[in-house]
Amino acid sequence: MIKILENVSLKEKNTFAVESIAKYYTEILNENQLLSLLETNAFQSSRKYFLGGGSNTLFLGDFDGIVIHLVNKGIKFIENNKYFAILDVEAGVGWHNFVEITLRNKLFGLENLALIPGTVGGAITQNIGAYGAELKDFIVDVRGVDIRSGRFITFQANDCKFGYRTSIFKSDLKGKFIITSSKLKLQKKPNVNLSYPELRKIVKKFPFIKPDPKYIFEQVVKLRQSKLPDLIKYPNAGSFFKNPIVNEGIYSRLKKEFPDVPAFEVTNGLYKIPAGWLIEKAGWKGKRIGNVGTYEKHSLVIINYGVKTGLEVLDFAKLIQKDVYEKFGISLENEVEIVN
Repeated sequence: MIKILENVSLKEKNTFAVESIAKYYTEILNENQLLSLLETNAFQSSRKYFLGGGSNTLFLGDFDGIVIHLVNKGIKFIENNKYFAILDVEAGVGWHNFVEITLRNKLFGLENLALIPGTVGGAITQNIGAYGAELKDFIVDVRGVDIRSGRFITFQANDCKFGYRTSIFKSDLKGKFIITSSKLKLQKKPNVNLSYPELRKIVKKFPFIKPDPKYIFEQVVKLRQSKLPDLIKYPNAGSFFKNPIVNEGIYSRLKKEFPDVPAFEVTNGLYKIPAGWLIEKAGWKGKRIGNVGTYEKHSLVIINYGVKTGLEVLDFAKLIQKDVYEKFGISLENEVEIVN
């Protein structure tokens, strides 16, 4: 039985804790309920928003449509041998909780992605990445329903158009496809990923400790906790902007003017510049205007200090974008999804 509620507050369902009233709201426990939902008038006649953990979402105001929240939380083995395991994970599973489960079961690879908020479905849509790892490298396939035809479709990883913090589910299929589950392949043999400079520095600092996946997990958790504010005290959505990728010409110009600019070569001639560095250099770290401000320890994080609507947060973000562009000639793109 599908239950559709009316005029539901979404304040507790988004980590920015901005007030927004959804005209209709429903929680989906399984694929059968999802198929039933597609038949309802509330679904067919309304705008739709698919909500994961609400950790990458900014509601600008009330949502005059239906918000669909998947709370399916099954995990099962599809294949399990001495080398690797393939797990089928439902979209409503909490991401960090899933990383903990994999480690407890001695399945490795996801430890660098610890403590990222949200759900598995949201993580896939966003193609989350952190500390030298990206989710796309572990995905076998993604299953979900095409809401136009009502048919279930499975996308192989190569067909998901994974890119930097994006996927086909965030671009071509946005609003047209609901992820219900995904298969992930994880290794049994520990192989720690120390490609991220900050992690390498920690390991070098304590050469007597042999880093294993559990150690990497713990260090990533500590790093994230040291940089990111407590969501309960300081509502936020993590990194508000993507790290811009620039060509060699822009990087060379920037390097000439600011010799200390950090950069990571993505491919030949393309460089990723930390957005946090640009924002800090532009003077926005720890800056507050009214009820919105950047976090004093991490300028990429915008905090809600008591806004009336998400519009105040977006206006603040636009001021940062404008200033960074004027100072560096680089456009910052939102990582957070704006829902109008």
